[in-house]
Amino acid sequence: MKIVLAGNPNCGKSTLFNALTGAHAKTGNWHGVTVGENTRTADLCGRKAEITDLPGIYTLNAYSMEEKLSQKVLSDGDYDAAVCVADALTLPRSLRLVKDLLERNVCAVLVVTMSDLLKKRGGKLDGAALSDRLGIPVLCIDAHRRADIRKLKEFLSAMPKTSRKIGNGYGRFSEPEKVLEGIYEEGSREESRAERLMYNPYFALPFFFFLLLSVFFLAFAPYMPGTLLKDWLETLLADKLGATLSAMAENAGAVIAADFLRALFSGVGMLLSFLPQIAILYLALFLMEESGYLSALAFMTDGLFRRVGLTGRAAFSVLMGFGCTAAAVLTTRGLENRKLQTRVICILGYISCSAKMPVYLAIASSFFENAFLSVTAIYFAGVVLAFGAALVLKGKEEETFVLEIAHIQRPDVSAAAKSLLFSLKQFIIKIVTAVTAFLIVMWFLLSFSPTFEYVGQGSQESMLVWLCRGLRFLFYPMGITQWQVALAACSGLVAKESVAGMLAMFYGTDLTVAMSSASAMAFVLFIMTCSPCVSAIAATARELGIRRALAIAGGQTGIAFLLSYLLYGMLAGGAVAATVLAIGIPVAGLIYFLLRRVGTYAKIHRAKGTKAQRLYR
Repeated sequence: MKIVLAGNPNCGKSTLFNALTGAHAKTGNWHGVTVGENTRTADLCGRKAEITDLPGIYTLNAYSMEEKLSQKVLSDGDYDAAVCVADALTLPRSLRLVKDLLERNVCAVLVVTMSDLLKKRGGKLDGAALSDRLGIPVLCIDAHRRADIRKLKEFLSAMPKTSRKIGNGYGRFSEPEKVLEGIYEEGSREESRAERLMYNPYFALPFFFFLLLSVFFLAFAPYMPGTLLKDWLETLLADKLGATLSAMAENAGAVIAADFLRALFSGVGMLLSFLPQIAILYLALFLMEESGYLSALAFMTDGLFRRVGLTGRAAFSVLMGFGCTAAAVLTTRGLENRKLQTRVICILGYISCSAKMPVYLAIASSFFENAFLSVTAIYFAGVVLAFGAALVLKGKEEETFVLEIAHIQRPDVSAAAKSLLFSLKQFIIKIVTAVTAFLIVMWFLLSFSPTFEYVGQGSQESMLVWLCRGLRFLFYPMGITQWQVALAACSGLVAKESVAGMLAMFYGTDLTVAMSSASAMAFVLFIMTCSPCVSAIAATARELGIRRALAIAGGQTGIAFLLSYLLYGMLAGGAVAATVLAIGIPVAGLIYFLLRRVGTYAKIHRAKGTKAQRLYR
C-alpha cells in the first residue's frame, strides 16, 4: 500500500512521518523543513505500507521549487491514498489542497494536528461533523502521543487499497470556507507576548545576536561547560587511552603498531573531544527550530537579505549552514526560484559549518589567548564574507517573499533532545568510520616508502611526500613552507574534520612550529572560504548539476587562495605588498570578465545559401 503525506508547510507532516515509520526525518517549527521526497516502509498493525513525506504545498498550482515536486507526485497519482495533514490553527487554508485532491478522485484522509493549541486559544473543531461535510474520514491526531499514532495506524491498515473513486464514499466540496460554518472556531488570534517580542525589530535582532554570543560563550570561553568537557575528553582519549595503548604496543616490541596508535589517537581523540562544544551549538539550533523562532528571524531579516539580492527564506539555509553545509544546500530547494537557489548555494561555503570548528579551535589554542573571542570573530567574519558574495552575485530582478509564519511556542525539549542525540551519533559515526579510515590511509602513505618499506611517519622517503611535494608551493604566499600543512588543508576536501586530525597527527596540539601567527590567520581564512567537503559538493550537484557544482567549488577554492595571499601580504609584507595584491587581484578579475564577454556570442542566420554572421556582445 502506497501512502503520501501532503499538506501546507509547517503543519506537522514530518513529525507524523517519523512517528509512523520510525524514521529520523528533519523536523522543525519553521517553513520548508522538508524539501524533497522521503519514503520509508511502515508496519501499520501488521499491514506493510510505503509512506512518502512530501514538501509543503498549498494547492496543486505550485509556486516554489519544492511545491512543484509535491505537485508532480500528487498529480501523477502513483499512490493508493493521500493523508492530508492540516494544522488546526490554519484549517480553512489547508482545505484548499483537500479540495484539489478530491477533484482528482484521490482517496483522501484528513488528519488534523495541533488541536491542543486550538483549544488553548479558545477555538474548537467538530471532527465528526467535518467528516460528514467533506465526505472523507477526519482524525484529530497528536503525533507525539502513542495512542493517537496507534489509532491512525489502525485506521490506515483497514483502508481498502484500491478505493480511489468518489463513489466509494469520498466526497467533494466547492467552497472550503463554507464547509467549516458552525463546526469550527479559530479562537482568539491576538498575538501572545512572545510573538509580539519576536516580531519587534528593536528586540528580535538584538536578542538573536545576544543568543549567539551566549552560545559561543558557553561553548568556547575558558572555564565554561564546552571548554571544560572538551579538555577532559581530550585528556581521556588522547593523553591517557592513546598513550596507554601505544606504550603497551611498544613494550611488546611492536614499534610500528605503537606509532600507528599514537598517531591515530592524537587525531581521532582530538576530534571526538570537540563533541561537547558541537552539542551546545546543535542544541541551541534545535531549540530555535522547535520554538518557531526561525520563522520570526526569517521575517525580520527579509529587508537585510533583500539588500544583497536574497529573501528572508535564505535565513533558514544560512542558519543550517552553521550545522552542515550539505544539509543547508538541500534546504535551498525551498527557495523561490533556481537563480536565487544558485546564489544562496554559492555563499553557503563561507558559512562556517560545525566541521570547521575543530580547525579553528586547534589554531586558536596555539596562537590566541582567548579562544572564545577568536572563534566568535571567525564565525562573524564568515557571515560578512557570505553577505559580500551575495552582493557581488546580486541580480537585477526583484524576488518575491512568501513565508508560512510558525507559531511561537515553548520548545519541545524531548524532540530537541532526540534530534541532538541523533546528530551527535551521526558525528561520532562519521569520525569513527570515514575520518578514521582516511587518517589510517594517510598514516600508511606517510609511513611507508613506494617499495612498502617502513620509514616512519613524516619521512621524506614516504609515498605521500613523494606524491604531493608540489602542494606546498600553493601555500608559500601564505608564509607556509611545510608540506604537512598543505596536505592537511587539501584533506579538507574529504571532510573538514580531517584538517584538524591531520594537523594533530603531525604536530600534536602545538602548531607554532608549523606556521607564524600571520600565516595562521591566512590559513584560517583559506579554510573558511575554500570549497566545502565532497558531501556538500555532491549535494550541490544534486541541485544544480555536476558541472556547475564543480565550477562553484573550483571558483571558491581559487578565491580562497587569493584572499589568503592578500591577508598574509597585509599582515607580513607591509603596505607595498598589500597595495600590489589589492590592485592586482581586481585587475585579474576584470581581465577574466572581459575575456568571458568576448567569448559570448549569438548566431544570426541569414537566408539559405549565405554565411552565418556572429554578433559579439
